[in-house]
Amino acid sequence: MAALTTEAKTEPPTVRGPGRVANAFIETKRAFWSMVGGSVDFSPQPLGRHIDPQRIAGYYADLSGKTRLPLAEMKGTEYDWVIPLAQVALGFWERHLDGEDTVDEFLEATAWLIERSAEDEIGLVWRCWPPVPKYGLDSGWISAMGQGQAISVLLRAHALSGEERYLRLAEQAFGPLSLPVASGGVQRELDGVTVLEEYPTAKPCAVLNGWIFALWGVHELSLVSDDPAPGTVFERSAAGLVELLPRYDNGWWSLYSLYDHGRPDLAKPFYQRLHPVMLEGLALITDAEPLRAYAQRWRDQDTRLGLARASADKLVFRAARALPSRR
Repeated sequence: MAALTTEAKTEPPTVRGPGRVANAFIETKRAFWSMVGGSVDFSPQPLGRHIDPQRIAGYYADLSGKTRLPLAEMKGTEYDWVIPLAQVALGFWERHLDGEDTVDEFLEATAWLIERSAEDEIGLVWRCWPPVPKYGLDSGWISAMGQGQAISVLLRAHALSGEERYLRLAEQAFGPLSLPVASGGVQRELDGVTVLEEYPTAKPCAVLNGWIFALWGVHELSLVSDDPAPGTVFERSAAGLVELLPRYDNGWWSLYSLYDHGRPDLAKPFYQRLHPVMLEGLALITDAEPLRAYAQRWRDQDTRLGLARASADKLVFRAARALPSRR
């Protein structure tokens, strides 16, 4: 692997997340907004308006809603880590393609994203500070979703500026996506399927939206890199996702992940609406008909009855997790 350019730090600046009480409040707030919508975190993410699956163009999901929070207000906050930073950059990119003057904001967000990266023996990585008790992750985990979206940002900076350093960084950010979780990466085999794990948990997790966000970045890298590995990983993993799709259907609602909580990990309403967009975006690349079929099925499931049933289930699930273990 080639040496990183000087634009990437070997150690990212220390970003201290909120304390335990503040983090619990943040998680509660996120849970509320994920149910009712309306926040920056859970703003609508329709299919992008400028997609071309054969070149670096518009992003597959319209993330312009993420730009409602000024960049200056993100620093040192709960949003100061790879996924929010990459998404706000992609939101500014969408607005740029819409004809708005947001190039400076896009490049500023890209530079900030690079500052938060670190050189590692497995490649260029973004370590996530928010702990995720639901999946048993402490601060410092690597996310396939974060790596994939960072790649998508860097490739757009490369397309915009022509500067090769962005492409080199994107290629090095692929490193963790090519390695298994057991080796410090974010790839996992689940019943013969290559999953790109948003959360590199001890047991299979396979968060659907995070997997697809990662796949989009890997596919885009395959379009411009001389390395055949991204294309190989994309083809194998995307085909495997189609194979596993029936497992994400609960009969009346979709699942957020395949993680074994002892009960199905039902999608929050926000993700029930996002899943069809994700599947349709992936279908633009693969032309796999099951992706479109499940997208329509899950869109049809988003009824008042389904919403009420899923919301009640999530409340019971959260209450059960909050109770002390009897073990």
